[in-house]
Amino acid sequence: MKKTLIKRLGILRRKDGITHQEFVEHWLERHAALCVKLPGLVRYSVNMVDRGRFPHFDYDGFSELWFDSEEALTAALESPEGKTLLADLPNFAKDVSPIVAEEHQILWP
Repeated sequence: MKKTLIKRLGILRRKDGITHQEFVEHWLERHAALCVKLPGLVRYSVNMVDRGRFPHFDYDGFSELWFDSEEALTAALESPEGKTLLADLPNFAKDVSPIVAEEHQILWP
C-alpha cells in the first residue's frame, strides 16, 4: 500500500506590477530556496500556469508541499524557517489560496 501524506497546495496570483518572468524567477530562485529549508518537508514542487493557454484560470501557479502529517505541516509553518518563507510571499505574489489535502498515492514512482 502506498503512503498517505498531507499536502499543502498554495495557489498564487502574481503581484501587481511585476512581469510573469519576474514572478517565475523570484519563486524558483528565491522563494523555493527558502521553502526547502522547512523542517519536516518530504517533497516540494512548483507548477507554473500559462495564463495564455488557460485564460479562465485566475492563478499564475501553485506549489505542492508534502508532509507526513498535518501536525508536521503546522510545525513547519510556525518554525522560524516557515515564518521567513511566509514573509517572502508579498515580494512576488498578490495573494495565496492555501489548501490542505490528504494525498493517497495510487501510481507513484
